[in-house]
Amino acid sequence: MVLGVMAILMGMLVPSVGVVREKAQRMATAQKLRQIGLAVATYQSVTGRSVSGSDIGEWMASLASETGVREGDLYIYEEDPLLAQTTGSIPPVLVAPGKTGAWEEISGFEDWPIGVTVVSGLNPLSNPSTTPVAWTRGLTPSGQWGDFGTARPGIYGSKGGYIVFMDGHVEFHSNLARDGGQLVDYQSGLPVSDIRRAVNPGAKAFDFLGQVF
Repeated sequence: MVLGVMAILMGMLVPSVGVVREKAQRMATAQKLRQIGLAVATYQSVTGRSVSGSDIGEWMASLASETGVREGDLYIYEEDPLLAQTTGSIPPVLVAPGKTGAWEEISGFEDWPIGVTVVSGLNPLSNPSTTPVAWTRGLTPSGQWGDFGTARPGIYGSKGGYIVFMDGHVEFHSNLARDGGQLVDYQSGLPVSDIRRAVNPGAKAFDFLGQVF
């Protein structure tokens, strides 16, 4: 009887542990995105320019050159299913000063599934606090994240993802199209679901697969 009760309790406990672990990982990822957002704000404050680059590696190198933010685990997330397809530990840094002193991607950079999409060319003088700075990979123009198995799968599949905004706050959304739109149109100030309309014209977004828009 005692063994039976213990088996029942263990059966109840194991799923609870899994849920707690998932929530803890999500909170950790949200905090990492917040650090990226704060680094972007620091960069813009110090230089008066936007963080820019022709791809995500150049963007990260540009950010690191002024702020020192370059840690691999800020951009690569343990809960990302694509990470399970790689071997080895997450690299300590993803960009570093090269032989000429210019910041550049580390060797093997392209082998790692960067879990975040970043925006290059944000206008530091005109963007409101509602402007997205970065978000977890896989967000589509429809306002939803790509499911596992798609070309750009979300970290959490179609369940949703995180967005970090210009003022540094981070939000989790499952569907940006709800209630007429969870974002703010850069030009009109009206609700919008397409994240491309929430940033200034000319801004570009990159993930580890290339240009998103």
